[in-house]
Amino acid sequence: MTWVARLRLPTLAVVALIVAVWTAVSWRYGAYVLPSPWSVIVGFVEVVRTGEIWTHTAASLSRIVIGFGAAVVTALVAALLGFVSRTARGIVRDLTAVLNATSVFVWIVISIIWFGLSHWAPIFTTFMITLPVVASNLIEGVESVDRRLLEMGDVYRLSGREKFRAIVVPSTLPYLIAGMKVGFGLALKVSVVAEIFGVTSGIGYIMNYSREILATQMVFVWAVVMILVMMLTDALVFDALSRRLMRWR
Repeated sequence: MTWVARLRLPTLAVVALIVAVWTAVSWRYGAYVLPSPWSVIVGFVEVVRTGEIWTHTAASLSRIVIGFGAAVVTALVAALLGFVSRTARGIVRDLTAVLNATSVFVWIVISIIWFGLSHWAPIFTTFMITLPVVASNLIEGVESVDRRLLEMGDVYRLSGREKFRAIVVPSTLPYLIAGMKVGFGLALKVSVVAEIFGVTSGIGYIMNYSREILATQMVFVWAVVMILVMMLTDALVFDALSRRLMRWR
């Protein structure tokens, strides 16, 4: 690997170009339309200094953990049923197709009708949007299990539990990690949108509040926070899980 690639100079050059264009456009149209990069940096430092970043990020993440966690558990149960029964697998596949075709705004409206303007609305929306993503990945993983390995397990007289632990789990875990990674990114976006309605904390709430008071630079600040949360989660959680999984397998 050359030093150019190690330093990521092409990426840095593109970022520098974007910042230059961003600065020029902000000068041309003003801070309300597009705040300057420097004002966004100052705003970010301010929310860190006051601790506001931790309050609203924690509120969003707590809702995501509940909704997304429930979706993962439900998807695991569905995948287990799909492994045991081909009929159940077809039902799960059909249901995930229907859920994938349902717009996030449909679930937001339904969640407000059912749960009112409460924190359960973004939790429910997150659950319904991320469930089909994780479940469809797991069903694909179940279908990818090498049946010849299962037959070999029968030859060696492995119990059902031993075959599940030694064959099925290692085969499906990569699909679970991939589904969780995509699902979490989707959960963050969906939860932030749902938080615009009825809650008084969270990244979505504070972004909408910033828009209402015409603090456009703070909208960009919280967008940066969202990006950082996703990048840190990828690096610290999902990439770490993937590396551990490869060593375990």
